[in-house]
Amino acid sequence: MYCLCYVSTREVSLDDDVLREILILSRKNNVLKQLTGLLVLLEDKFIQVLEGDESVVEELYSKIKRDDRHKSVQKIYSGTIEERNFNTWSMAFKEILWEDLEEAGFIKEYDQSLPLEHYLKGKNHYVIELLKTYQGFSELQMNLPN
Repeated sequence: MYCLCYVSTREVSLDDDVLREILILSRKNNVLKQLTGLLVLLEDKFIQVLEGDESVVEELYSKIKRDDRHKSVQKIYSGTIEERNFNTWSMAFKEILWEDLEEAGFIKEYDQSLPLEHYLKGKNHYVIELLKTYQGFSELQMNLPN
């Protein structure tokens, strides 16, 4: 099993209605491609984790990098995992705030002028562990790339 996590910045044209359409389509397509994952919205930043066959995940990531509805796509980590973190989710979604990261103890203070990847580089487990604290996400396991 292969896992990839990236961050990007939401373009103004990607409003909530467009995001809803993307989630609906992604969930359908991901079932067909046997992909699972999670999309987090942190103000104007996306954090996405994708899991599945390496070639399928990398192909989707290449498509995502070309999508003009977001910019500054930056890979945080990728690699082999023993089992899926998101077994039953073709694409989970959660909106969080910087304060949520602070309250969960992942950052002490934040400087929003710094890129999000600054906070996540080398901290592969943060996204998964943070989401475990929310109701309905408690069954997540932490499976990280080697």
